[in-house]
Amino acid sequence: MDSLSNAAQKRIGARIAKTLSAYLKTLSGTDTPPSKEQLEEPFLPEADPYLVRETETLIATALLLGMDHASRKLNAADGEIPPLPFEDAVSFMKSRIPVTKAEWNALEPKLRFRAFTVARLAQCDYIEAARGRLISALQDGQGFASTWNDIKAIAEEDGALNLRPGYWENVFRTNTQTAYTAGKLMQFRYKPPPAWRLLVIDDSRTSDICRGLILEGKRDIVMPSDHPFWGKFGFPPYHYQCRTGLQAVYQSQIGTDVQVENPSMKGLRKNFKPMKGFGGNQLDNGNYYMMTPAMFERGLRYGVINEFTMLDNIVADFDSVWKGYKREIVGKGWIDIHEKAIRRREFNKNYETALKLATEGSHIKILPVHNADYWRSADYLIDASLWELETRNGSHSSIDNAIREGQEQALNLIIQLPKNIDRIPVLQTIFKRFTRKDSPARVRNLIVFFGDDKNQWTADQIRRWKLP
Repeated sequence: MDSLSNAAQKRIGARIAKTLSAYLKTLSGTDTPPSKEQLEEPFLPEADPYLVRETETLIATALLLGMDHASRKLNAADGEIPPLPFEDAVSFMKSRIPVTKAEWNALEPKLRFRAFTVARLAQCDYIEAARGRLISALQDGQGFASTWNDIKAIAEEDGALNLRPGYWENVFRTNTQTAYTAGKLMQFRYKPPPAWRLLVIDDSRTSDICRGLILEGKRDIVMPSDHPFWGKFGFPPYHYQCRTGLQAVYQSQIGTDVQVENPSMKGLRKNFKPMKGFGGNQLDNGNYYMMTPAMFERGLRYGVINEFTMLDNIVADFDSVWKGYKREIVGKGWIDIHEKAIRRREFNKNYETALKLATEGSHIKILPVHNADYWRSADYLIDASLWELETRNGSHSSIDNAIREGQEQALNLIIQLPKNIDRIPVLQTIFKRFTRKDSPARVRNLIVFFGDDKNQWTADQIRRWKLP
């Protein structure tokens, strides 16, 4: 698979470099390094359609290559990508594999969604890496100007992939390997081979995870296709940058050049455990066609979840992520209430505000307490974005604290205030917090309820206010 990934690396790297360069231009149009305030301002790059298309071609080719290798009884390491222009690779592979037009048309939207997800989050990761490096240099007070120039040079020289060493392997190579395995499984979906063979590369780069598959010094293990291992642990990749290969074993091979084993699950469980989110059957668990939980976490962090379709089915292991909710239809929208959210002290206040928003058509999940870094303890997932609710009495200090405390939970904030308070002082307090030179508000979107009267602004709109 290395030849396939290498073929796409330069082209995809150039597209990411272009996005990074555009970000740097928004910070400063000159050679002057940007300010801390500029760096801390959230930046969400536009989706690059060319990057998505290149990624789609890469993933589709890997899928078709897996199907081709399965049909021709090839090992994972056999053969190379044909010496064709990269854009012709998919067409070439489709001509070799018995895929009907109807089958491909049904598959194509799934491939496109997968590719868009991978490419979109990759763009955001590179921007975040550049921003983090600049902020660290600024906070350390050493070499900020040189760091700024170094990152600009990386973008200008189409060297974006050098910004975070190993990132190419962690994202694109892992997805390529996943697609390759999915292609093999597609060929055997209705008639599995008698056995599957795992080929472990044993060298200095072998992970502790896959090293657990090396039994009695042997670098391969052949197990019947109905062995409980496949149901429990599934197929590679088993972790980021996994190099363990998968080969179908045919009846004619068994007893001659291949010996089938039946290792105990007790011994396998003791030595082997895939990384969370890996393994399984890519076709059955949806990890190939849909967003994995790790991708979903990053999408929440960057605020791009609402760009994707299939809001309620976007996560591959839907039941494990969203179980425990009951839906209540309200007006044009709905509210999903988690069983643990009811136990929160502020549930009644959260529910009352959710009713107002759902009546207008919003889709809302009232969330339980969550301790992960990407989720913290935000109150809501509203139309696929995280929101926090703060209820205050309307005084200057209470509103200022609501913004400072609320943005630690989510970058979209709702402030609920009494109906009949003087609104001008409230708006003045909000404006001052958003325009402060030291620690300005990081909130991206703000909703303020004066009783039931809803007012909503973006951060940019607030900073342009002209108040008395």
